[in-house]
Parts: sequence; structure tokens; C-alpha cells
Amino acid sequence: MKTITKTILLVIVIQLTVGCSSMNKTVRNMFINIETNNVPAVLEDDLKSLPQVVQNYLRYTGIIGKEKVKTVRLKQGGGFRLKPHQDFKTMKAVQYFNVDEMKFYWQGKVDMVTATDRFIGGKGDLTVKLLGFIKVAYADGAEVDQGGILRFLAEGVWFPSVFLNDYITWESLDSHTAKATITCDSLSASATFYFNEKNQIERITAKRYMEKDGTFELADWEIIIKEYKAFNGVMIPNKSDVIWNLDGGDFCYYKPEIYEIEYNVPLPY
Repeated sequence: MKTITKTILLVIVIQLTVGCSSMNKTVRNMFINIETNNVPAVLEDDLKSLPQVVQNYLRYTGIIGKEKVKTVRLKQGGGFRLKPHQDFKTMKAVQYFNVDEMKFYWQGKVDMVTATDRFIGGKGDLTVKLLGFIKVAYADGAEVDQGGILRFLAEGVWFPSVFLNDYITWESLDSHTAKATITCDSLSASATFYFNEKNQIERITAKRYMEKDGTFELADWEIIIKEYKAFNGVMIPNKSDVIWNLDGGDFCYYKPEIYEIEYNVPLPY
């Protein structure tokens, strides 16, 4: 029995090591063409074509005079659950962004379950594995692509100079609201950003595809920002609630918290 147990543990360790190596290879490939030396700084003139409420927000973040962000790597934690009646479980995750090429790679772990969410080359896919090597779920297709590009847009609040990129366009709705549309080739998605009197983004809403019983349907998706914190001299949301607004009531399924974030370090952890 002890020999069997040791063999199982050895297999798990090997598979986890292989999984980590695979992630590092993917991340290195994401960053292969990125040059982070002599990156130009954000200038006041870069903001002038944006709606006033977006300009005010970007000034609040403190990005003017700092390097434009080309790559991001971050560590996050927080609570996650699959159903409204469940208790939140602790999730730990790492995430990488190639800002110029609109790519991200996210990997999170809850107990013995590991999930990988990617958006690369305008395509998204989600993989869930038990013990790091037993695949229990996989999703891709147009609905996942839409969710991936929308996630990239909303998570831009962690590296706000992204909102200056040409692939994002802004439309002023009123003095405290603006709609952002992000486009990658033929794929496009929009979200509404709500700003408070402090010039912070306090809420983001969009229509996003939600998986339910093996099929996807459009649902109201919302991010409520709970707290801001300065990282690298830039004010970003470090605590948020991610919510599905459903007919039966709001379902908060994720409470991400940023622990560490670095810009223009094109390497895996």
C-alpha cells in the first residue's frame, strides 16, 4: 500500500512539474517579440482624444510620466465558488498579459483543481484539470472568445495605460459614464464603465456569455470595485467582486484580490 501511495504521489509531482513547464513555455512564447527597453512614457497629449471622464480617471491613476505598459505579470488570490449557495473557497492565481498583442494567460488553483484561461490570437479557451493532469472540463468557441476579449478589456483597470491603445475606442455616455469597445480582427465586445466623484472606476457592466448546463447564454455581467491601492506608483483596483446579474438574483462568483503586479517584465514567475 505504501508503495502504491508513493507511486501516486510521484506521478502527481511529475505532472505538476510538467504543467508548470508548459505554462512557462506558453508565457515565454507570448512575450517573444516584446521589447521592453526604452518604452515611451505616457504624455498628457495622449489623453486628449478621450472623453473627459476617462481623461480624469487616467490622471487619477498616476500613469502620466510613467512607461506605457507592454507586459504584465501578477499574482492574485481571493474567493471563488461555482454556485450561489456555496461557500467561497480560496483561490490563488497567476496571470500574464501581452498588452500590444492583446493576449493573456491565467492559471488559478482551488484545492486540487487547476483552471487555465487563455486569450491568444483572438481565440479563448478554458481548461479545468484535477490534480494538475486529469482534464475534467474544456471550452472554446465563439462564446469563449467573446468572454476572453471582454475579460481583457475589464482587467485593463490593472494596467490602465492599455486604454490608450488604438484597439479600444471610447464613447461618452454622460459626465460619469463611458462605453469602451475593444476589437481584435472581426471580434468585438463592449462594456460600460461607471466613474465616481474621485475619478475612480467604481463599476463595470457588460453582456457576457455564461455557461449553463453545457450551453452558453448571454447574461448581465458586472464588476464592482471595492478598493484601490498603489502598485508601482499606479492606482489600480486591488479588490473587486465579479457578479452575474441573474433573474433569480445577483450571483457573486469571484472576489479577486491583487497581491503583486509588475509591468514590463516579460518573464514567467
